[in-house]
Amino acid sequence: MAAGLIFLLGIALLFAFAWYFGTESATTKRRIGTFLTIGVTAASLYFYEKLGIEKGIELKGGIAVNLRIQPGSDDMPITRDTQETVIGVLERRLNKLGTKELILAPQGADRIFLQMPSIGEDQADDIVKTVTKAAKLEFSIIPTPQDDRIPGNAFVLGNAVYEGTQIVPGYKALPLKKAGEDKKKTADVEEKDAAEGEGADKKEAEGADEKEAEAEVDYVLMKLKADMSGNSVTKAYASFDQQGWGISITFDNEGAQQFGELSAANPNRQMAIILDGEVISSPAFNSGPIWGGTCRISGDFTQLEALSLAAAMSNPLKEPLSKESVSFISPTMGEATVKQGVTAGVAGLALTLFFILIYYRVAGMLAILGMLINIAIIFGSMALFKFTLTLPGIAGIILTIGIAIDANVLIYERLREEMAGGKSLPNAIKTAYGKALSAIIDANITTLITATILYMVATGTVKGFAITLILGILASLFSALLVTRVCFSWLVSDKGGVVKKLSFANIAPKRQFDFLSKRKVALMASAVVVVLSLVITPTKDPRGVDLKGGDLLTVHSPGDVTTDKVDQVLQAANYDGFYVQKQHAMGGGGDFLTIRSAHGTGELIKDTLEKDLKMDVSEIEVESVGSLVGSEMLKTSLMALGFGMIAILLYVTIRFEFAFALGALVALVHDLIIVMGLVTVFGLEVSLITVGAFLTIAGYSINDSIVVFDRVREGLRTKRGDVKDIMNFSLNATLSRTLLTSMTTLLTLVTLYVFGGPALNNFAFTLIAGVLVGTYSSVFVASPIVLWWARKTKTNLRREVLDSDQDRIGPDSQVIEA
Repeated sequence: MAAGLIFLLGIALLFAFAWYFGTESATTKRRIGTFLTIGVTAASLYFYEKLGIEKGIELKGGIAVNLRIQPGSDDMPITRDTQETVIGVLERRLNKLGTKELILAPQGADRIFLQMPSIGEDQADDIVKTVTKAAKLEFSIIPTPQDDRIPGNAFVLGNAVYEGTQIVPGYKALPLKKAGEDKKKTADVEEKDAAEGEGADKKEAEGADEKEAEAEVDYVLMKLKADMSGNSVTKAYASFDQQGWGISITFDNEGAQQFGELSAANPNRQMAIILDGEVISSPAFNSGPIWGGTCRISGDFTQLEALSLAAAMSNPLKEPLSKESVSFISPTMGEATVKQGVTAGVAGLALTLFFILIYYRVAGMLAILGMLINIAIIFGSMALFKFTLTLPGIAGIILTIGIAIDANVLIYERLREEMAGGKSLPNAIKTAYGKALSAIIDANITTLITATILYMVATGTVKGFAITLILGILASLFSALLVTRVCFSWLVSDKGGVVKKLSFANIAPKRQFDFLSKRKVALMASAVVVVLSLVITPTKDPRGVDLKGGDLLTVHSPGDVTTDKVDQVLQAANYDGFYVQKQHAMGGGGDFLTIRSAHGTGELIKDTLEKDLKMDVSEIEVESVGSLVGSEMLKTSLMALGFGMIAILLYVTIRFEFAFALGALVALVHDLIIVMGLVTVFGLEVSLITVGAFLTIAGYSINDSIVVFDRVREGLRTKRGDVKDIMNFSLNATLSRTLLTSMTTLLTLVTLYVFGGPALNNFAFTLIAGVLVGTYSSVFVASPIVLWWARKTKTNLRREVLDSDQDRIGPDSQVIEA
């Protein structure tokens, strides 16, 4: 679909959304909501069908490139820090938007191991060029006979110097980049006015003689030392204007000063922009000095050239890279394993939807419709924006489905209360959606804040998880708050409504529990388990080969041995945490297998393959491979989680009170630490997919706590009595929602654990533990911490909540106060 058509579709939907939320007419709202539901769903299905979704390495395979780091000009030795630095540069070059799944790891002493999904043979050369470009950027004034006393035109002399027919002391010949054999490339530099957001007039001037000479030659004469280094470039990005594709560059303060002085000292002269020893453009300063700290290189770039060059300029390599080998790889999870996992996931989701249908009946049908539309929106958006579907991404989708179910459960449990209070069905539905709105919005916004920070700060797998989570949250809000409500409005409308009564099942116990009377015992038990987890986890170190590196075996001549056979043999020999891939070398190099395994197991696996599969050990090479989670990715991910927690603290403090924010964060940390301890105790390995599971648990924990706190806040607004009694009442009021959400989520996860196969066992187990611990902490940790802090600091929670309401709704509103 053309970009213009997508833009118009977006504008139409945005207008419809504004109309839907702005109108007071129930009939108009129902019709606009129906249009939005059909339009968004149809667009999502269209994008998914036409564009498809790119699958990750574990699901589809892709390309593998082995790169060797060459010593730089300073001849410094290659270290692990050097490898990590190169990995960070390549990550930013290849995955600037975070929509791709990359696997980058140190290999041996001076190599980099790169894997990218869904890359064909026609794209392999472009990938290799992108990653091996050093991107050393320089700026230098092109000499002239008048100003630099050279014996002729620089473009003619450059060709002569290159051919060796002439020598010009202090100068060298550099090649000129050509857009085509007979197509001369021109460029211009534009100063951008940051204050007014408008570019200045184009600065373009070239003498007729120089134009003619440049068109005929391939080299240009340049000074041995460039006038200005490109190290001061802080940002470079591809842009499009009436001149076509170009590259916009931003300098730091020092670079801005240097560039201004260079342009001021050389009016009307051409400047060569040199990338990796090649003159890629030769614009002219034609309108005076450029002091803005920005410029634009424009000319005959293609979109791909502009994007590639901008990425390289933003992330230059100090050490050049050379290609060792390129091969195509099979999925890290075998076809049978993927099929088994998908079947188990679909079966688990079907069980969950069936339970919702049985429990909520007619309303359950609407919830199922909303969730199916939710899933369609997620996959359609991923197809439209070219996001890669990975296993951690699937973890994000599972979380959003859980959040979508939770939103429906919140609304329906409120609806049950309103119907029990004697309201008519239309009024009960309207009131239920209104009362559930604040809990749904607050719970989703806290999760959305965390996901957005993860996307902006983190890299790699964590960013992929954040993308699917953001899409899923937006989709769940749309399906729960708009789709189901529009469906209800048709079913219960005065004109043609067919539903006059709703009935629900009920699993919530009738008795009221005094949860907070057990708070001291619960908090002490939690503290003991947290301490034990903190002691056990570093002692046993559950990290797998993904996170701490290991051995890499290359089987050069596997014969008829398949990845499934190797899987079976290694599993029978009780090896854990290994990955087997089939690779096919480009250029007819034949097939070979690679096996990533834990440190110290390479030689043992080699012996096992020789013994059980009769493989020739001389054809098996063993070397070390580093962590797939580089130091930069680990650092940025931890920073993102830290920023996310601070943002949650601020948001919950503003929306509720600091005691609630503290309770939510303590529960989150409690859940993550205890689940990590359980994973360690049960001897499971923490891999990249398990990282996705832990991020899912964090989102689930916050969501659970906010829902409970919303009900506590409501109780403090409307009920008299002791805060402890009000909190107990609120915990009991949300008990049915807590049990239902946990049960529906566990149905999917238990099915995935039992039938998903060994590849998904760790993932499912981690999430099951997270749901159980999170359910416990929302009742026995989060709320008790709120009560403890309020008493410790002598905070009047009711007064704080009412003051917050007064600030939001005005001084004339009526409230109830003890």
